[in-house]
Amino acid sequence: MKRQFCLPCFLEIKKAGKHDIERVRGGVNMKITCWRCKRRRFGAEYEISRKGGAPRDNG
Repeated sequence: MKRQFCLPCFLEIKKAGKHDIERVRGGVNMKITCWRCKRRRFGAEYEISRKGGAPRDNG
């Protein structure tokens, strides 16, 4: 699914390693409202999906 994330949230998601995440559009970051933290920051649109072996979070 496509979601917009700011750079700090993108880095946290990538570091956690539970999702496959890759940028949809190339180029510069644009002003977006982050889907995760709900702040208006510079970021981009990403394609995100759960990795096959990762268990779901309960909580």
